[in-house]
Amino acid sequence: VAGYANAGAGWSEQKKTWCCANEGRGCEHTVVSTTAAYDCAAGYANWQVGWSFSKKKYCCRLTGRGCGAPVPGGQAGAGGGG
Repeated sequence: VAGYANAGAGWSEQKKTWCCANEGRGCEHTVVSTTAAYDCAAGYANWQVGWSFSKKKYCCRLTGRGCGAPVPGGQAGAGGGG
């Protein structure tokens, strides 16, 4: 990823968002930003076919949603029957 050493100051917000979602780099801005790259609650009921690969990767990394096969009952993570 070009210019990664200077990502904080040298990259546009658009590049940071894309690289965070697709490459896992430049994500430090999402901690302080009030605008996330994706809304990981939106469309979660149909994430397997409704989310882009980028959204799955982003939400899996940040929230644990969109990582793999859904748990019966539609809940992310372990525990609780359904």
